[in-house]
Amino acid sequence: MHPELTRQLAHQRMEELRRAGALAREPERVVRRALDSEVVIRPARADEATSLAALAALDGTTAPTGRALVAEVGGSIRAALPLEGGRAFADPFRRTSDLVALLEARAGQLADGHDSRGRHAFGWLATATLRRLV
Repeated sequence: MHPELTRQLAHQRMEELRRAGALAREPERVVRRALDSEVVIRPARADEATSLAALAALDGTTAPTGRALVAEVGGSIRAALPLEGGRAFADPFRRTSDLVALLEARAGQLADGHDSRGRHAFGWLATATLRRLV
C-alpha cells in the first residue's frame, strides 16, 4: 500500500478512536448517537474513488472499476458492493455484516428492475395506458 494512503488511513482511524473515547465517557450520549445513526444506501459517486480505494485496501481487496453501491453511516462510507461483479468490502474495524446485507438486497432490487421506492420500472403506467400502448 502507498505510504501516503497508509498515513491518511492511520490518521483517520486515530481521530475516530479519539471521538469514540470521548463519547465513551458519556454513556447516555453514546446510546442516543447509536439510535440516531442513519444508514444511506446509494450509488457511489465519481469523486469517491479515493475513499473506495482506501476502504478496499483496508479490507484487503481491490477497488471496483465500475459502478458500485455504498453504505454510508454518519457521513462516512462503511461498506461498498461493486455492481459489475466482485465481492462486497467493508471497514474491518466495525460491524458491517448488516450493511453488506442491505447492499446485496438493494443490488438485487436494481437487477430486478425496481426503482428506489421498490416499485417495478413500469409500475407508474396505469393499466389503461398500457392497453393504449399495445
